[in-house]
Amino acid sequence: MGTYSATMARRFYEENTVNTASPVKLVVLLYDGAIRFLKLAERAFAEGDRALARMHIGKAEKIILELLGSLNFEDGGEIAENLFALYRFVLRECARMSGENYEEVLPGVIRILSGLRDAWKELEAYGQRTS
Repeated sequence: MGTYSATMARRFYEENTVNTASPVKLVVLLYDGAIRFLKLAERAFAEGDRALARMHIGKAEKIILELLGSLNFEDGGEIAENLFALYRFVLRECARMSGENYEEVLPGVIRILSGLRDAWKELEAYGQRTS
């Protein structure tokens, strides 16, 4: 299979995964994407490429904004309020991140998102067991 064919097959698989995913799975996928972009930013900072790092941080921020915009305060109550506060904190940390402080900021942001991702992953597994 050529490179183009492999790329197209992967893209089709990814699109199909998103299009058929449950709402909980979609949240997990969003966390996965944000974490992936932040790790790419971490690598770019370490290599001295601030422009690339900022690009990856910007992509992670867009994902966090999507998560923030999807909160349902009416049904979610205190959980939605707590997630709102965490997402705002993560966005503030991303905005203040620079080449000088990324080593102190990025691991904490990744840890927060990873913890949230793991909780949603458990919720997804619980939903599959009870279906």
